[in-house]
Amino acid sequence: METRAPFIVVGAFVLAAIVAVFGFVYWLNNTGGIGKRETYQVVFNGPVPGLLVGAAVLFNGIRVGEVTSLEFVPDRPRDVHATIAVLERTPVRADTKVGLDFQGLTGVPVVALEGGERIDAPRVQGPLIAEKGAGQSMTQAARDALRKVDAAQRKFWTAA
Repeated sequence: METRAPFIVVGAFVLAAIVAVFGFVYWLNNTGGIGKRETYQVVFNGPVPGLLVGAAVLFNGIRVGEVTSLEFVPDRPRDVHATIAVLERTPVRADTKVGLDFQGLTGVPVVALEGGERIDAPRVQGPLIAEKGAGQSMTQAARDALRKVDAAQRKFWTAA
């Protein structure tokens, strides 16, 4: 019966595990999806219900990044500023449209970028401005439409 542990085998295993972890982090950073990122500021003029740090950023439906920070502006209470980090090769230009989409059955919000029409459009200088009503969910949009119909109906019946 052997009472000594195989120190060389245990040491080699631990060293190999450490090298494997560092190799995985290096691979993930350079080719596995993290890669070099560019950051952009996005301004939403209204509420962004459910948007969280870490939410996906989609460009024409393809995931290209995530939301890295969210903050409100004290002197402009309706505005919400988001910082997004997207892959360096993402063609974010001056005519890129920004909105908020709700994905899946539960309606998880994501920042949606839609490519513009012009290939020769300049790169973005300054913040991206989201489309008006970008933070509205479908149910909120339906409620607003019904309120407008109700107001028009009341106006019609009071005038008649």
